[in-house]
Amino acid sequence: MDRTRRHLIIAAASLAPAALLSNAMAAPPKDSGLSMLEAINQAGRQRMLSQRMAKCYAQQLLGVKVDQAQQLLAASATRFDEQLANLRRFTAAKDRAEAAATYEKLAALWGSYRAAVTAAPNAAGLATVAKLNEQVLATAHEGTQQLEKLQATPIGTLVNLSGRQRMLSQRMAKFYFFERAGLNAPETTAALKKSRADFIAAFAQLKAAPQNSAEVRNWLALADTQWQFFDEAISQTGDSREHDQNVATTSENILDAMDKLTALYTQLG
Repeated sequence: MDRTRRHLIIAAASLAPAALLSNAMAAPPKDSGLSMLEAINQAGRQRMLSQRMAKCYAQQLLGVKVDQAQQLLAASATRFDEQLANLRRFTAAKDRAEAAATYEKLAALWGSYRAAVTAAPNAAGLATVAKLNEQVLATAHEGTQQLEKLQATPIGTLVNLSGRQRMLSQRMAKFYFFERAGLNAPETTAALKKSRADFIAAFAQLKAAPQNSAEVRNWLALADTQWQFFDEAISQTGDSREHDQNVATTSENILDAMDKLTALYTQLG
């Protein structure tokens, strides 16, 4: 990577702290004001949090931005708790019985995953986290799909699609750090490549959406820039602490951009 490009990636770190507080970790709305689109947004964010926590666990194990990883993991676990409570209340209505059952299942899975991912990191714990995070992700995705089906509008689809990009950003970073930790290297490499292909395909769909407002288009352009930084970071060859730090930083920046985009799509409804 040339010196100028490397400096751009490192400079992107300045976006992360304020952005994380203002957007990605902003306080969720009270349940009394939860719309169906906001429910899809929060449901989709649960997918992202499942991957982000696994990423942060692996970062701690590798000694990469440990203080930040601990802070993000703790905040993510708290956010998952809050949103799960919101979604269980929201889906308690009779016409949402299928989704309600999914969130009861998610609550049971979350208890085990929360205990594992918030424990002191070690190699055996990483294997447990690698298994449980996939179960939590699959169930959180199922709930999001069910809510989108109940909404049944193009905007609901865009909220789900944009929200899934948040998850894919953290999933790619997670697999990068899993690979660095030596966890099923061939499988994790393939999974990272698939997540990258899924992200690119979905991004093209979002850019082509006729519902995009001028503000959405502006944020898509910003997200595209952050994606280029992140894509270059996860594509770096060789093992170095600088590479690891670039991935940790740029994964949070693309997450913030996609979280803002998802909020904007929610407001279009």
